[in-house]
Amino acid sequence: MSISRRYFLKTTGLSLFGAGFVPSFLRRTAFAAEQPGRKKILVAIFQRGAADGLNIVVPYGEKNYYALRPSIAIPEPSQRNDAGPSALDLDGVFGLHPSLASLKPLFDARHLAVIHAAGSPDATRSHFDAQDYMESATPGVKSTPDGWLNRFLQSAPHADATPFRAVAFAASTPRTMMGTASCLCTQDLEGFHLAGKANLQGRGV
Repeated sequence: MSISRRYFLKTTGLSLFGAGFVPSFLRRTAFAAEQPGRKKILVAIFQRGAADGLNIVVPYGEKNYYALRPSIAIPEPSQRNDAGPSALDLDGVFGLHPSLASLKPLFDARHLAVIHAAGSPDATRSHFDAQDYMESATPGVKSTPDGWLNRFLQSAPHADATPFRAVAFAASTPRTMMGTASCLCTQDLEGFHLAGKANLQGRGV
């Protein structure tokens, strides 16, 4: 089963509410931190490409938002029109895009926070350089050899660490995980297997 960015985000949100249509590993990941004696798991999602923050978390309480975005603004929570569903109210000023409805219960339960206007301090106009700086965590420095997540793994080594300590769902190692600390990459969970005697006989492990 190939995991796409859109599928991961959608099903991870649904898994938090007990939906039975998602792979079991997503439910285990979502609830792992709540299990007694279990170590915390960090899930880092880096979306390449442009993300319209003003339409993800909609500042519907700001009049200028609608004045400056007459054709692409998300309607206020109290309204519905031909443009589609309205924003989901968060605090009387901001609202979630309607496609993110599965995240609202997390916000209401104070398990989700929104950090506005966050970004790199480097003023590069290069989209590709900006992505690289975000993943290397060294804004303005293009020569950094490793990513921020790999540096964390290097700084906190574990004597009993397994190859599954760091896993990326990608075709190749993401920039953020490049470095001397080892990590696994996979796109196909069903096809992932460990080499062994059964494999040599033509059977999956």
